[in-house]
Amino acid sequence: MTNLPTLTTARLILKLPEENCAKLMRNFVVENKAHLSFWEPLQADDYYTENYWKKKIEEIRGDFLSDKSCCLNIYEKETSELIGMINFNNFIRGAFHSCFLGFKISQQAQGRGLMTEALQAALQYLFQKLNLHRVSANYMPNNQASARVLGKCGFKKEGIAEDYLCIAGKWERHVLTGLVNSSWRGNTSSES
Repeated sequence: MTNLPTLTTARLILKLPEENCAKLMRNFVVENKAHLSFWEPLQADDYYTENYWKKKIEEIRGDFLSDKSCCLNIYEKETSELIGMINFNNFIRGAFHSCFLGFKISQQAQGRGLMTEALQAALQYLFQKLNLHRVSANYMPNNQASARVLGKCGFKKEGIAEDYLCIAGKWERHVLTGLVNSSWRGNTSSES
């Protein structure tokens, strides 16, 4: 798995963050701090520093090469601006071949279908190139924007989990959803 992904859609480019993206990613989280604070765990102060993102990029790239995760930055083609992030984390192989999905988009990029476009391309890559069978994605019931994106991408509701994640300092219930790669015919050995 040495080829680092670069995915393109009609309006977007998705790729692993490069080593020189720390300032860009720091700026993204700082500029969108208020917007994203309703949907994310409380972050330590260093999360908003360039040094944090230098270390995080190294971790993201290492985890991709170790088949543990695939975290992609989303850039608008026209402006090259970083507008969002998609994270497929906690790859579990063997009989499961599954992972968890998280995503975020900048406030200014909302409402234009960009996250749906990005996520559809990322899921295609995840299923076809990384050989995963299932993706779980969970959202708070009042996060209707995420519910719409997941629905457009084919995720099905599977249940409700009480006190599922600590978001903004409070344990929140989440709607559990999943998407299965129905054409998956991979190997379930632990080496896959």
